[in-house]
Amino acid sequence: MLEERKGRFDALYRSTRAKILAYALRRVPSTEDAADVLAETFTIAWRRLDQVPEGDGALLWLYGVARNVIRNDLRSRQRRSQLMGRIARHVPEAKWSVVARDEERLVALACLQGLHEDDQEVLMLTAWEGLAPVAVAKVLACSPGAARARIHRARRRLDQAILAANTDAGNRHTAATRGPEPSRADVFTNDPKGDKA
Repeated sequence: MLEERKGRFDALYRSTRAKILAYALRRVPSTEDAADVLAETFTIAWRRLDQVPEGDGALLWLYGVARNVIRNDLRSRQRRSQLMGRIARHVPEAKWSVVARDEERLVALACLQGLHEDDQEVLMLTAWEGLAPVAVAKVLACSPGAARARIHRARRRLDQAILAANTDAGNRHTAATRGPEPSRADVFTNDPKGDKA
């Protein structure tokens, strides 16, 4: 039975691989992404091989699977982008003043990734998945009160990490724009540049 299943899958893969890859290449930004779509599509096909139609219908079925894989990936990217926007809104604007607007999301993401995985999880469940504390509690198998406390602590740690990152960036910015320190001789002359008349 397994050999028969493997044989059918191999035949399906050989006959449709090139078309599914071409389908993906026309819809995703890179060859690596297309390869991921191909792999995921045929992983699903293997798991659901009994649902794959015979004959020409198999390719259409695979197109549908590949389409869903691409759409799911796009939604995932959009959720990541929305997550960074939501995280940014949790931080007072003053904390972002030093970092250029284009860098805000990169800073927030780096700070998020620097947190303990438990903190990352609760922040992603609330900001990314949009879950309320009661739902987070069910996911984490804890009480709603414990979930609220974990969310609060994780947000506080993220705020502190972003503030520290921005303070560090501000110090570097100030040092870079201030220019070189005056030499000891320049300090003791009336001319700020230290030039002699």
